[in-house]
Amino acid sequence: MSDQLLPHQFQHQSLSLINSVVTLSGSVFFLTEPDMRHKGAVLYNLQPSIEKEYTATYASLDPLNPQRFADKDLTVVTLDSQMSPYMLRQTLYYQEFMQPYNHRYVADMFFRQDGDIVAVLSMLRTDKLGAFTSDELSLLRKLQPFMEYSLNSVYLPERNRQREQISNRYQLTSRELDTLELVISGASNKAIASHLGLGLATVKTHLHHIFQKTGASSRSELVARMLQEI
Repeated sequence: MSDQLLPHQFQHQSLSLINSVVTLSGSVFFLTEPDMRHKGAVLYNLQPSIEKEYTATYASLDPLNPQRFADKDLTVVTLDSQMSPYMLRQTLYYQEFMQPYNHRYVADMFFRQDGDIVAVLSMLRTDKLGAFTSDELSLLRKLQPFMEYSLNSVYLPERNRQREQISNRYQLTSRELDTLELVISGASNKAIASHLGLGLATVKTHLHHIFQKTGASSRSELVARMLQEI
């Protein structure tokens, strides 16, 4: 398996690209479930706790929740285009979630497959960094088609092929596959719990089942075996 196709590698590279062309205080690239819940999130310069908090409590309050754009063809949307600064500051979403993490400006890039949003790259800025300029948004909108094409033609098909292959061979559940992907990426149990919005005990249970089903006796043996077989 080539380095480009390691779990989450495309997301990491995409975040590096975006952070090289616009100045951000943090960013996150996540895949979406059919109900628009986060899945397989990769964070860049953000605290791991932010993903778990967002998924558990604040996703439904987010003015940029991808579900709100499911029937639109917008590719890059800013938070300020959806709500005035005054109104934003009155919301629980801003007061309890954005402000504690020192976030003020947000721009989300949506990626679609057959018309459905399958991934989102969320770009965050502090108040000090200022709003996204029209030139920056224009550049991001020009990058989006290339990134969407790469996501749909290379990353997602290969990721789905790998997951199906491993699932069929070892009878792993979808959540066990999610856990395995993060193990291969080098994530700790705590990081896996944060990424997937699970308790640490649940992650340990998933890992126990994975070790049982694959016959691996250690984390390193598990990773080595998966990389050989994919």
